[in-house]
Amino acid sequence: MIKNIFYVAALALFVVGCADEPLPFETWDELGKGGFSRLTGTDNGTFFFTDPDNSSFTMDLEYYSENNGAEVAANEWYVRHRNNITGEISEQALVTTVSSFGTNANSGLPSASVSFTLNDALAAMGKTIDDLNGGDDIIFDGFVILNDGSRFGPDNTGNSIQGGAGFDGIFRVIKPLLCTSNLAGTYDIITTATNQGVGIGWDGCEGNTWEGQLRIDAVPGATGEYWFYTNSAADGSFLFDMSLGAYASCYGTDAQGSLPCSGDDGCLNIVDACNNLSWAGSSQWGEVFSKAEVSVNGSELTFAWTNDYGEGGSSVITRTDGSSWPNLK
Repeated sequence: MIKNIFYVAALALFVVGCADEPLPFETWDELGKGGFSRLTGTDNGTFFFTDPDNSSFTMDLEYYSENNGAEVAANEWYVRHRNNITGEISEQALVTTVSSFGTNANSGLPSASVSFTLNDALAAMGKTIDDLNGGDDIIFDGFVILNDGSRFGPDNTGNSIQGGAGFDGIFRVIKPLLCTSNLAGTYDIITTATNQGVGIGWDGCEGNTWEGQLRIDAVPGATGEYWFYTNSAADGSFLFDMSLGAYASCYGTDAQGSLPCSGDDGCLNIVDACNNLSWAGSSQWGEVFSKAEVSVNGSELTFAWTNDYGEGGSSVITRTDGSSWPNLK
């Protein structure tokens, strides 16, 4: 009997002692509660390196918290630039703050529509489009701020909330700087033969000119690659002419077989990579062409080339539709 009394007394002391000890974890009531935004719709807008004035996107968001979004005070969005050539990432800069909310008719949660333009992002970072490269990334980080001042963003929110099934929280959006290319069309052209001083017959053609029309066609199945055609044939029809009329100015060429490419075989292409023009391929005689000058003055594009044989030409290509050339280089 005495032994049993001892055991009961010891158990009572243990229970009392444990009740007074602090628990090694927070209870549900003691845990801090957060908030997050969820994407309900988007226009899938795109950022174009070559057209910043027409680059934007919009997101429709709704906001969650412990009491159906009642604790959400604001949603801040910051922007950064990632240079994908050097790997350098700029400091965050505030681009917009959402502090006025509507109500999602379907869920009853606070909601907002948030729009971003590339120009606004550049202004927030103190940059211009010339500070960036085609293919770089613009990174938007969102932070949900509660009434008590606590902040929840991509670095302190678990993966199960960020995009996890049932949550689909959105805290980060990455927009690559894409490039459009639309050089195709028919234009007026004046081409002048240039002298590279290498001691070939071409040198004596310096200053010779050919004037006519240039048609630029997109290479089928390719993006940003083009072929040149001039109306330099004997009957005034178009020939596949990657000399842009320079051969006509010097050699009097008016037949396809005597031009750099003997036909539409793609022996030479012009490549537009985010407004940076370059040559690809080689002529039917194995000559490699290279860019000598590219400059734009409104509707006039000056494009000069040379090849490793010593030929060359400089063309002024004029748009007749009243528009300007992009900032080609």
